[in-house]
Amino acid sequence: MISVFQLNESQRQAVEWGEKSLLVLAGPGSGKTAVLTMRIANIIKNSPDENFRILGLTFTVKAAKEMKDRINMLLGNMDNRVQLRTFHAFCTDLLRQHGSHLNLKPDFSVITDEKDRIAILKELDVDNPEDILSRIDTMFTHGISVEELPKYFTPENQTECYDLQTIFNQYIQALSKENQLDFGSMLYFTRQLLETKPRIARQLRTVYKYICVDEFQDTNLAQYLILKLLAPTENANLFIVADEDQIIFQWNGADPKRLESLKSDYNIEVLQLPYNYRCQKEIVEIANKLIEHNSYRIHTKKPGIPFSDESGTVKLTSYENFDHELSGLVDEINVIPLKSRDKCLLIARSNKLLTAANKYLNEHSINAEIVSKNQDFSSPILLTMYFCLKLANAANSRSVLNKLCASATDINGLVLSAEDISAKAHVEGSSLLRAFFDTASQSEILNPVCNAGISYLCDTIQFQKFIEIYINHFDYLNTDDEKDDLFPDYKDDKENWTRIAQDIEDTYEGNVGLHVFLQEMDLTPKLKSIGKDCVRLQTVHSAKGMEFDHVFIIGLAEEQFPTYFAIRSGNKSIEEERRNCFVAITRASKSLYLSYANEYFGWHKQPSRFLKEMGLLND
Repeated sequence: MISVFQLNESQRQAVEWGEKSLLVLAGPGSGKTAVLTMRIANIIKNSPDENFRILGLTFTVKAAKEMKDRINMLLGNMDNRVQLRTFHAFCTDLLRQHGSHLNLKPDFSVITDEKDRIAILKELDVDNPEDILSRIDTMFTHGISVEELPKYFTPENQTECYDLQTIFNQYIQALSKENQLDFGSMLYFTRQLLETKPRIARQLRTVYKYICVDEFQDTNLAQYLILKLLAPTENANLFIVADEDQIIFQWNGADPKRLESLKSDYNIEVLQLPYNYRCQKEIVEIANKLIEHNSYRIHTKKPGIPFSDESGTVKLTSYENFDHELSGLVDEINVIPLKSRDKCLLIARSNKLLTAANKYLNEHSINAEIVSKNQDFSSPILLTMYFCLKLANAANSRSVLNKLCASATDINGLVLSAEDISAKAHVEGSSLLRAFFDTASQSEILNPVCNAGISYLCDTIQFQKFIEIYINHFDYLNTDDEKDDLFPDYKDDKENWTRIAQDIEDTYEGNVGLHVFLQEMDLTPKLKSIGKDCVRLQTVHSAKGMEFDHVFIIGLAEEQFPTYFAIRSGNKSIEEERRNCFVAITRASKSLYLSYANEYFGWHKQPSRFLKEMGLLND
């Protein structure tokens, strides 16, 4: 870990920043996480007799945990003065404490499955629910209230506006009635709470004297409006870390204009961390050449400076067609030792190219896997346990019962009917969960865990004991290698579950109730672990924030990267595509392999304009 004596002048200035707001422009590999955590530690160490806390907001659970671990190393037992959360986790905490003002109970459940959201709209008899849900999400991410909606419609379309207003209100009421929140409504309800209950907002400002925000460029307008309620412009102590060259989530509400709003709203001072400690000299140079073609940048920003003079590898290869490109990729990867393949990352702009590459690599004896961030588990075994816990928390939820019956049926074929179990519960005057366990106990595989469920989820709520018995039972059944195929994805899901559960226990120091446990579990993406001999394949968006020794970027052709839709949409979309490319190439620390083909899926393509902008191809 970097010590204060190893900081460069810009980093030290940021760490030792005092009062007032500061915007830190932190490019790839600039040591922003170290600066952010040391900044927090510096404030705490210099105020040992104070009671205020510091709020740190991030955009990924991984970043929050990394910062928390570093803070623990720096502060020891003083870390209780720091709250490090993702935006959504912070909103969950706040609504758990104060959501009763909005008719939300603390044990609300989190909707992670898009099908469940669509089902709510179908119950409201909404036509074309997928389209309406997209519009609702736009209102969520852009912080558009029902009252503001008419200004987004022309006078002749006010009837359509009124219909959307009605459906939006019904959707919000349905969530509240069922005590459920999706990710967009978390922001909606949090903003509503802070606006309608100013006393709570004032209390938060007293508790959190300093607020630090990581990856600010990824904020949507709804998140920014919440931030402004937490830190009004007067006397704000905001410490913002951002990089406008890495804004690649405009589809989710991020916008280059957000940084301009921040500067004007807070009269904020700007400091740049120019050194790149990750990438070798050649990679930094082509990244600088590429991104300078974007016009919407802070004009005072300097090009990135490679900290190391060591030479890296930047290799560009062209091919006749996509099959030949994949064949060349195989040759490049085969040079890398098997035990180092986990340090390789293959990036493609589209899932279509990524899927084709994954298939080709595996067919040619290279272990490869597409890695994505899933919000849910895959294995029927883990899902059954998960839905048992959810039904214990939401005792009358028919949607959870439906999912529980489906996943349990998938384990060994015993057909479990949610309708029959619901009728059984009604006749016997018991809970849905107890009726489920009574019925599912007929299964030889499920019988032991059903007995445990009755004891530890129905008779009492000792959910950790239930989890322990459940996992031990299926671990025992899975010890025979011949039975491994009975439980697909179980091992990966179990590893995810164990890791996330331990993080939750650590966060709450072992004192966590069922509803908090489930909320935290739902908020945490599930990442599949891969072996040392496996090449990781990811899209640009899922690879952001990561770094690898060797990065391979395929499909660098016009209408592939940049995409056909970006080219048709004009300069603004091309600038975002250029930022996508900038992010992709700066994932590499040692070597960068770039390739393109003259033909993809039967269509002739020109080399990507980005290759010329990097200085790798002549005009």
